[in-house]
Amino acid sequence: MTQQLSQLTVETKDVSYPIIIGRGLGTLVREGIEELQATGSKVAVITDRSIQASQSAFIEATFGGLPIHAVESGETSKSLAEFGRTIDFLADAKLDRGGLVVAFGGGVVGDLAGFAAASYLRGIRFVQMPTTLLSMVDSSVGGKTGINIAAGKNLLGAFHQPIAVYSDLDRMETLPPREFSAGMAEVIKHGLLADAELFAKLESEAMLAWNDPRMGGIVDRNCRIKASVVNADEKELSKSGGRALLNLGHTFGHAIENVAG
Repeated sequence: MTQQLSQLTVETKDVSYPIIIGRGLGTLVREGIEELQATGSKVAVITDRSIQASQSAFIEATFGGLPIHAVESGETSKSLAEFGRTIDFLADAKLDRGGLVVAFGGGVVGDLAGFAAASYLRGIRFVQMPTTLLSMVDSSVGGKTGINIAAGKNLLGAFHQPIAVYSDLDRMETLPPREFSAGMAEVIKHGLLADAELFAKLESEAMLAWNDPRMGGIVDRNCRIKASVVNADEKELSKSGGRALLNLGHTFGHAIENVAG
């Protein structure tokens, strides 16, 4: 049963798009896809194999009949080789400039699918449907897309905004505890950066599960923090503060990942 909890808007200099937060959003997404198909648009889905296995019933109900490309789970899929395979998939699916890519997965899928959409035919539309807490509160918002190369993480990419983000909280049902913790770390970071009240609440009343009744409000609050930063500094050009603030922790993290392989 569809339960839309909230909606907010990301507004950049050139585009605006909604972030819809709720439960059971598959029907809403399917209806949107069918409306596009009725106008002649071709739609293709990019996901990962772990999500494809654990959420097969949802995928069939929401994306049944659509071409689907599933990549290996994990950061190694943000590679030039997988990028090439993804572009070939979009061409095989015969998407044209009116086509749409749906990114159904975590941050890796969103980054890869978004960059493929930004590059294919010099840019086609895409929708984010994040399945992890981290991607709901961070990577699905703001249009940063990209892949990794030998020299470092996310060094090849594009700013390419989605046309919509559907954060279905029920998609976190299969999320491993470690990945839930990674998402909560980002939530805590947003509190440190921009919302002392949020940080204090998390300190006094920890959130330890994806189905906590407060989760919808937490995702909404974090998306608003991220959207406000993106709205003011979409392409991270501000000389101080701005979008670069969101890199808190990333500089060390990326270096450690690169050295550790």
